[in-house]
Amino acid sequence: MRKLNSSLMQGALLVGVSSALGIYLFSRRKAKECNENETDRVSHEKQSVDNELTEKDISREISTRSIPDSLLINSSNLSANVDDKFRILSQNTVTVVHASVTGTCSKFAWQFKEHLSQNDVFSSCKIQFGKIEEWDWWDELLNSEEEIDTNSIPPVVILVIPTHTGGSWPVEAEPLQQALQDLRHDWRIEKAPLRTTKLHFAAFGMGSSAYDDATVGRPAKEAWQQFRSLGAKVLGKPGIGDDAIGEAAQISFQKWMEQDVIPELERVYNPSTCSGGHKGEGCCQNDSDEGQNGSCCQVSTDKETGVNHGEESNNEEDFSDESDDEQHEPEVMDLEDMGDSLLQSTTEQSKEPPEMVTPSQAAALKKEGYKLIGTHSAVKLCRWTKHQLRGRGGCYKHTFYGITSYQCMEATPSLACANKCVFCWRHHKNPVGKEWRWKTDDPYMIVDEAVKAHIKLIKETKGIPGVKMDRWKEAHTVRHCALSLVGEPIMYPRIDEFLGELHNRQISTYLVTNGQHPNAISSIRPITQLYISVDAPTPESLIAIDRPLFHDAWERLQQSLSMLKDKGQRTVARLTVVKGWNSDEVSGYAKLVALGQVSLVEVKGVTFCGKSDASNLNMSNSPWHHEVVDLVKTLKHELEKLRKVDSSIPEYDIACEHKHSVCVLLARVDQFAYDDPETGRRKWRTWIDYDKFQQLAVRSVDDPSFTFGVKDYIADTPAWALYGAEEEGFDPTDTRHRKKKKHPKYTKFDEEGIPTHDHDNKELSLEKRDSLMQQMKTKRAKIGCGSTVTELRGGEKQIEDASLMFRGMVVIK
Repeated sequence: MRKLNSSLMQGALLVGVSSALGIYLFSRRKAKECNENETDRVSHEKQSVDNELTEKDISREISTRSIPDSLLINSSNLSANVDDKFRILSQNTVTVVHASVTGTCSKFAWQFKEHLSQNDVFSSCKIQFGKIEEWDWWDELLNSEEEIDTNSIPPVVILVIPTHTGGSWPVEAEPLQQALQDLRHDWRIEKAPLRTTKLHFAAFGMGSSAYDDATVGRPAKEAWQQFRSLGAKVLGKPGIGDDAIGEAAQISFQKWMEQDVIPELERVYNPSTCSGGHKGEGCCQNDSDEGQNGSCCQVSTDKETGVNHGEESNNEEDFSDESDDEQHEPEVMDLEDMGDSLLQSTTEQSKEPPEMVTPSQAAALKKEGYKLIGTHSAVKLCRWTKHQLRGRGGCYKHTFYGITSYQCMEATPSLACANKCVFCWRHHKNPVGKEWRWKTDDPYMIVDEAVKAHIKLIKETKGIPGVKMDRWKEAHTVRHCALSLVGEPIMYPRIDEFLGELHNRQISTYLVTNGQHPNAISSIRPITQLYISVDAPTPESLIAIDRPLFHDAWERLQQSLSMLKDKGQRTVARLTVVKGWNSDEVSGYAKLVALGQVSLVEVKGVTFCGKSDASNLNMSNSPWHHEVVDLVKTLKHELEKLRKVDSSIPEYDIACEHKHSVCVLLARVDQFAYDDPETGRRKWRTWIDYDKFQQLAVRSVDDPSFTFGVKDYIADTPAWALYGAEEEGFDPTDTRHRKKKKHPKYTKFDEEGIPTHDHDNKELSLEKRDSLMQQMKTKRAKIGCGSTVTELRGGEKQIEDASLMFRGMVVIK
């Protein structure tokens, strides 16, 4: 019945669609005009802000609520303004688009664009490059502002896209994903609407088999299927790059680009050249001879899928959902046939495991200051080491536990990790993996070379202005090791021997793990302090913020925490607070802390390390110190509620703070607190007697039956390090240094965030406070009370809070 009335129905549909699209385009133009007017209004409001604000502070005043949705794009990362782009369906145009999670797809897409630009065959075409989110894909794929000329060169889209959690599309690519789904399922749209446009399409997908072999490149495969079902002519098959196999991803991309896609694309632009690069008789000389899907005139049939790659079917049923999804699953390049001769020689001939770090990863890590040790380890000089060498203060571990920051070595025996956390300050330059599959270096060699490399870095600081020579000389003796540099140190198969060698050198050990390897946690020897990163309060938020490789990441975290109860030594749950991501549902954190009954809870605000393709965080995601304090108070309250139900849960209280690091310490009262018999006030003993710990550690090795606990190596916490002290955790023997002589414009605030004291700590007049209060009321009228989270395109979250509007203001003095 549908076929008998197809002409009538198509005519009616065309009329309906044309009317709807006319209205849509008109409203789109009007919306654009409104956006321009709104932008002018926002600019005017920006200029009227109090002229006492610095330029940075003024930019924080603009409310994201007043910005139209169409402008909520991370403009700093756009390659060009949307208005500068050619239409996707413009004739003689090649559009190279990408989405990128860690920057790899962006790099590959740029390589493709540059390859086209340097090829004489494409000298006459328009080549454009950009992010997926820069186009309105529904409008672009459904409407062409040019009349289709059958003799002109058709448009081309090259898509380079990564694989997100569970094989899903990355957030940046969702506009395209949604448009393709809508076009396929909207009954008002004719079947295969792209067929008449002659659009050509190719896709390359990135992924990591460390997550799941079955999901690698799934978005690229789905896009290939969907574009084909909509009538586009596909160029070759979807290429797949596996980030978990050495340099295989780069090799795969080069092969796909140079052997599979470019030859097909050259034939589109030069019909006298076949896909094999041959010219003359017997090749695709005209439209009647050429394969209409963008391949050579020779017909090739995919034996596995039955897809005829040399002819385009005119049967409408060939473009139905069923035929595309079930009968025409695209064949992709086998990961074992990447052409990576280096990998083949390693795995097939020598049978030895590969080295962990690839040359490109090594280059990226070295560029950021890492000193690589062997094949999988590294050290790097911490900025707090340099700070304390110059008498400018120590890190929060100095305040909380009494380490000497300039004698602390930051290192890792494993650069690989099982997570790709959104807040990772390393921007994912390191490899990933669920288990150890690489060459294993000797632990004694790693420790020896790491100490040598660290001391060499210390020697290089001698010429830094302000370095105190007595500290510089002492810094040549390493006393502490923070195993939190990058990666997952507990993945290293010989981690226990590694820790033992550190203890043999009288070096204390602070080991940080993400809680994804519970068996390794249970088997390691007693160490100075064992951390588990608790990055989220729920399974859903853990997946969103940690992006774990393990499907059972939440269960692994819970199991790891439960094992801490029996460790005997100091254990820590470390919470990294990222506003808008994991700062809610504090009751969930309380349950996890109670599960491990940890000795200490460190709650630290995330440090914003700048924009990168590997992270979509911004400065508004970094909390202020008072916000972290409020969260810790709430956490303490939630733990007290749990104690009323379960008396085995210990009591916790706020012990220390380090405002400079935006960090607060919650400690178990039964292990670290006591009441002063003279004053009756609670005192804390969170510092560590390091010499005593080393004695206990040696004895436990000599006598396996000997055990020791937290109270056996505690020491008194100095008054300046306690919560509420005037020093706010800054060691008074050092001097606070401020860059460019910038000082906070206001030093104290009331509960609503209104300043009460100026930069000299003098109380503000009532008139001044009333004026500031009116400014805050004006802003609250615009954005509302409390924190407002605006999710931008690309997954970025912008936080606005009127109570914070005066916090970042500075004065020069």
